[in-house]
Amino acid sequence: MKIVSIRAHLMGIVGPGGLAPSRNWIFVRVETDEGLVGVGEATTEYHELAVVAMIEQHFAPLLIGQDPTRIHHAWQQMQRFFWWRGGVVASSAASGIEQALWDVTGKALGLPVFQLLGGTVRNKVRLYARTDLGLASASDEARGAVDEGFDAFKFGPGALVVPFDDERQVDEALDVARKIRAAAGPQCDLMIDCGGIFSLQAAHRLTEGLRDVRMLFVEEPVNMDTPQKLIEMRRAFPGVRIAAGERLVTRWQFREWLEQGAVDVIQADLSHCGGIGELLRIASYAEVYGVQIAPHNPYGPVALAAAVHAAACMPNFLILEHCRHRPWFDKVQVFGPKVERGHVTPSDRPGLGIELDWNYVKQHPYQPLKLRTFMDSDGGLPLI
Repeated sequence: MKIVSIRAHLMGIVGPGGLAPSRNWIFVRVETDEGLVGVGEATTEYHELAVVAMIEQHFAPLLIGQDPTRIHHAWQQMQRFFWWRGGVVASSAASGIEQALWDVTGKALGLPVFQLLGGTVRNKVRLYARTDLGLASASDEARGAVDEGFDAFKFGPGALVVPFDDERQVDEALDVARKIRAAAGPQCDLMIDCGGIFSLQAAHRLTEGLRDVRMLFVEEPVNMDTPQKLIEMRRAFPGVRIAAGERLVTRWQFREWLEQGAVDVIQADLSHCGGIGELLRIASYAEVYGVQIAPHNPYGPVALAAAVHAAACMPNFLILEHCRHRPWFDKVQVFGPKVERGHVTPSDRPGLGIELDWNYVKQHPYQPLKLRTFMDSDGGLPLI
């Protein structure tokens, strides 16, 4: 069996309430000369057109004509044959192709991907919800998620203060967190995604203020350019899980963060970090250090399907992110992962267990995303 085509397909998704572009899902389609088709997902925030070009103009010519079941061999070529390494564009492109190769291989052998990975270590995969539905407030979003059966919910630091002031932003974040705890109830695990916007001093005050809210983890409380400030946060708050890692790619970038003890929870993303195989290699490395994995996954249904197969086989798995992009998430699937009471059971269909409606994908074209921008009161840019 040989690869005959590798294509990327962009699908634009609007944000909560349908008000603005939110994502451009990047679906990867690998076709073979035996008629088998594999799908993967390489969705990124921004750089989408560059990822598509990397898939179709650089990696596709390299891999066409090769055996799609030699997944690790293909991945090593995408990693090592190009001089520049480590960027999110190339790594996301490789991640999407790698997932599609697992899908093809599973279909060729008549086995679900989790069996190719050695079998599951859990019966179902726990998800957490986010503020995805465009409801009136974050409290309403949390209450709605609990009503749907989710027992974990993640939120941001509230409406951004303009001009940016991270101390005032702490006040906003603490107010939102307390309201969400009241709305979600005592049994729901809560997480806050700080997006790396706080100084070390402001992050200390925020984390101290969150003690009475009780958090499963605090995500990216400080700048993510180096692990040093996260190390200081872990030392200052030994009773709080500090999480990060969605912006890192491949095991080489994760190495420093794990060896220096920067995190309690690693948030590797299989649409960026290198794919299913690389996510599991990162997880194995993290297990040595007693670090759990909560995969970053705010993307589409193919990424969810692939992440569920990986998480089901991961001994140090904690929880998986899920964005409820409705109605697009459900309508683009002919069949795929089904979320029930905040969990997904890995599909026993061959491959990843998902098929897309490609006509529906075409009906929702690419839309440029609005940049995340911050400005100090003097017109300068904060060190975010």
